[in-house]
Amino acid sequence: MTRIQLVTRIQLLAVDVDGTLVNSEDVISAATRAALHRVREAGVEVAIATGRRYRNAQGAIGALGLPAPSVCLGGALVKGGDGRTLHADAFAAAEFRAVASLFRERGHAVLGQRDSHQDGGADFLLDDSVPWNDFTREYYDRNRSFGEPAASLPDQTRQDVLVVGTFGEMLELQEVERELHRVHPGAFSSHVMPGFQFQGHYCEVVPSRVSKWAGLARLADFLGIPGEKVCAVGDERNDLSMISGAGVGVAMGNACEEVKRAADWVTGHHDEDGLVGVVERILGEAS
Repeated sequence: MTRIQLVTRIQLLAVDVDGTLVNSEDVISAATRAALHRVREAGVEVAIATGRRYRNAQGAIGALGLPAPSVCLGGALVKGGDGRTLHADAFAAAEFRAVASLFRERGHAVLGQRDSHQDGGADFLLDDSVPWNDFTREYYDRNRSFGEPAASLPDQTRQDVLVVGTFGEMLELQEVERELHRVHPGAFSSHVMPGFQFQGHYCEVVPSRVSKWAGLARLADFLGIPGEKVCAVGDERNDLSMISGAGVGVAMGNACEEVKRAADWVTGHHDEDGLVGVVERILGEAS
C-alpha cells in the first residue's frame, strides 16, 4: 500500500500503556513520543487503552504530550481528550456483591475502582474487614492520597464500582479466579497480571460485557471512526479483545504468546521502541 492508502485506512491508533507505550522503566522514549506525534500530525487519532485507572493514565497522557482520549480500567471507562466521561460501565449492585463476597470469603481484601472525576470521592475503595497482605499494603501506601479504606465493602450496596480487584501471589489468585468462574459461569471476565508498580500480582474482574474492545469501539463510534479503521496495539491477555476486534491488531515483541497468535503482526519490544515500527507501517515508512 502507498502512504496515502495506509493513512486513509487507519484513522485511530489505540495503544496499551504498560508493556506497550512505556518501557520497563515506566518511561515513554523520545523516539516513541516523536512517532506518535508524527502519526497524529498525519491525521490519525491516537488513544490510550489501558487497565490503569484514569488518574494513573493521565501520567502517561501528559508525558505523551497529546490530548489523547482514553479507554481506562480495562474498557469500563471511556474518557475524551478533555477528561470528560463519555461512558462508564459499572457493576450492578448484585454483581459487585457476588465478586466482592467471594474474594472476602477467601481472605482477600477487595479493591473497588471508581470514576472519581465524574462522581467525586476516592479513586478506589479498599475493604479493611480482612487483614491486608503485603502487596495490598504496598499498593495503598503508594496511592493513599487517592484511596479510601471502607469497612465491610462487600456488604455495601454500590453501583459506582467499575473494576473489582485484589492482590496476592499468582497461584492463589489464579485459584480464586477459577472459583469465581465456577460459581458464576459466563458472568465475569478476569485477568491475573504481574504488578507493574508494585510487588506481587493483581487480579481484576469486570462484568463479561466489559472489555478493552467494547470501550474502544464506543470511543471509535463517538469519534465517527469505523472499527475496521482502528489499529490496536498491546501485550497482555486483557488486550486480546481489542487486538482481535480492531481492523488491525498488533502485538508487541514482549507480548505473551496468546496475544501474538491473535495479532495481525508482531512489532518490536517495548524496550526497543516497538511502537515506532507500528507508526512507520501505518505511514508507509517501513522498508
